[in-house]
Amino acid sequence: MSLRACLVLALLTGLAGLGLRLAVPVTPVDQDYRDVIAYYRAMPAGTGH
Repeated sequence: MSLRACLVLALLTGLAGLGLRLAVPVTPVDQDYRDVIAYYRAMPAGTGH
């Protein structure tokens, strides 16, 4: 592929991503997700498995 084709493809991909970001609403974080994050945050470092 030529450089011009790669740049056009990159631009189109970026515009598609931006369009999706603007078109699809962001789902708010629910309480279950917050509970999981709090659980992992409370664990000592190095015991993530």
